[in-house]
Order: sequence, then structure tokens, then C-alpha cells
Amino acid sequence: MILSLLVGLSLFNIDRPIVSFPIEPSGELYVGKYYRDTTYGRYSIDAGMEISTDLIDVAGQRFFILYRDDLESGKQFGNVSFDPFMAHFYLTGGFRFNIMDKVVVSPYIVHDCTHNIDRPPDTSGMKVVFNRMTLAVGTPGAFVNKNLNFIEDGEWYERLNARLTYAWFPHDTVVDALNSTDMFHDCQLDVIFDQPIYKSMYASARIYAYFARFKPGWDSDTLDLEPFWEHKFAPQLGIGFLKEKAAFEVYLRYWASANFRLHAPGKWPYLGFHLRF
Repeated sequence: MILSLLVGLSLFNIDRPIVSFPIEPSGELYVGKYYRDTTYGRYSIDAGMEISTDLIDVAGQRFFILYRDDLESGKQFGNVSFDPFMAHFYLTGGFRFNIMDKVVVSPYIVHDCTHNIDRPPDTSGMKVVFNRMTLAVGTPGAFVNKNLNFIEDGEWYERLNARLTYAWFPHDTVVDALNSTDMFHDCQLDVIFDQPIYKSMYASARIYAYFARFKPGWDSDTLDLEPFWEHKFAPQLGIGFLKEKAAFEVYLRYWASANFRLHAPGKWPYLGFHLRF
């Protein structure tokens, strides 16, 4: 019923072909440096990439696929400051329902997993493969980099984008045997605002908030007996340059809250470089 309603509302977009096969890659590349070491020197430099493309468009409604990988590195004793220790890969497929070019509703499936690099297999009991059913709602520019078209010429509300994402990790005998996730739910909020400054230069502001619900006692170092929430929160400021359909940005992020054991960088500044296209 809900799916039919979304399709029906979106069919108001009658100024486009009924069926087309667009191949419109969109994505990002990033690298960032943490400016403080932990006790074990674990977090040093993160890097990653994401690329997605639409495969079929039916009256403005699109089926897409997405690939993402993140590389986390630490700092060894001595002079080695870039020591890759974990890679995180994501494979995603789903739909984007575009409602009158104002709101996007996107159901999709995510399969992702983490892999240790040059280290023994994880023996802590934490499972490292994840599958989830995901639903995201937001503005079009929060799903693909459509907002790049509006930074110089658009109104303020066209440069403001937000996205709320909810994921459910199913649990039963078959699913747990296949993917063995220790999470129940997660929820993520992304808010993005870009403001032109001069010619192709712009300033950016971001807010990132993430919450995840875990099973009790998955980590042997905790005495949790009930399911528990963990969280990450970070504001971010940056300055960037536009060139046609791409943007290069330098930004400073501050992890104001990072109580999250899968990747908890701690409360310190993070200087990053970001390419959007």
C-alpha cells in the first residue's frame, strides 16, 4: 500500500520519459587525519571511496546500485604513521522514489563486512559481517550530489539537504548463520549546507549523528546484560571549490561524541579532504 502510494505521487513528474536507462555515476573520495593518538596509537588516517549509479528509471523512479569501501589505519611505534589495519566494504542495491523533485524515499538492502589487514582473525567474539534492510528519507541532494548544481545559482533551501536513515538488522537462525550481526537497529542523520562565497568558492557546514542498538554482552570487556545504544556525533566546517559537476573540499570535523566500539576515534579534531562528483 505504501509502495503504491509513493509510486503514484511520484508519477506527477510527467516531464520526463516513462522508461529510460540512465548511467549517471555519483560519488565521493575522501581522506582524513586524526590529530591525536590513542593509548595504542590505533586511529591515524582514514580513507575511502563511494560510487553509485542508476540503472533504470521508470517515470522518475530509479533502481540503483552502490559500492563503498573505507580503509582505517593506525600508527605503529616508530616512524610508521599509516598502517592499514581494517577495511570495510559495502554493497548496496535498492530504489529511490522521487516525489515531485522535493523528497526522496529510498528502500534498499546493504551487505557489508569488515576485514582485518595483516592481523590474525578477530577472536573477541565480535562478528564482522552485516546485512540490513534500510529506509532513508530526505532531499534529492542528500542522495546524489545534485546540490552541486545549486551551490552557485540556487536558493538557500536548495543548498540545504538532509537525510534520515533507519536500518533494521534481522535475526533468526538462518540469518545469524549467514551474516552473524550483533546489531539490532541503527539510525543516522546527515544535514548538509553549502553557501557560495566568491565565484567557484563555497563554505560548507555538516552535522552527522549516528546511533546503533547492540545485542547485550557481545564484547567480553563489557558487563552489559541488556541491549544497549552507542552513538557518534560530529559537526563539520569546510571550504570548497566547484568545477563543473565536481567539488573539492577541505574540512575540519570535531568528534564531540564518539561512544562507538566498532569505530570510536575519540574526541579530537579530524582534518579531511573530500571530492564529490
